[in-house]
Amino acid sequence: MQRDLLDALRCPGTHEESWLVAMVLEASGSTLLVAELACPVCGAEFRIVNGIAHFADSTPVAPPALPSEPYTPAMALRLAALLGVAESQLPVGLVGRYTAASGALASLVSAPQLLINSGPVIPGAGISCIVVADRLPLGVESLAAIAVDAAHATATFLDSATRTLRLGGRLVAPADAPVPAGMRELARDATEWVAETTTRASGLVELRRRAPDSIG
Repeated sequence: MQRDLLDALRCPGTHEESWLVAMVLEASGSTLLVAELACPVCGAEFRIVNGIAHFADSTPVAPPALPSEPYTPAMALRLAALLGVAESQLPVGLVGRYTAASGALASLVSAPQLLINSGPVIPGAGISCIVVADRLPLGVESLAAIAVDAAHATATFLDSATRTLRLGGRLVAPADAPVPAGMRELARDATEWVAETTTRASGLVELRRRAPDSIG
């Protein structure tokens, strides 16, 4: 996992959004190989092992059913057009089956990539990998765009994906999945729809120190 992604990680617990405290145990340049993550609110603990951040707790995450054929240049070009991102400092998220497009997409989109529930992979330069359960452990406006496959396109997962997108960021999902609130549908066909965020989600609450009451 890329070190730059640490600031975007949040506890996936159902409480107010919280940064995670990280103890890095092993790194190679900008890539974190082994680290321990902890939530200061609920005490939940997560780990980065072999460069992959695990947030699924004890919930087993089945490896995605990847396409039997590799992504062709035409398929990658279509996905790049749907995501609508050519250059960005924010990552592009690829979930499940879409992670198979990572290599082909890298030749078209210079943005970093976040592969989510990708199965066995060897993270490369500019690529971060996380394993999640039913929601994304990311703060608001952490991603430039995201593509979610059918195995993950639940209302809960799509809502969490919407929160992670920057204003105007695009979400690609299966045609039969619900379009989350706060998204404007741009186009659809028999396979997929693409929508963009129209409102900003609320994120971390800034705590302010109150001036002491006057004495006397």
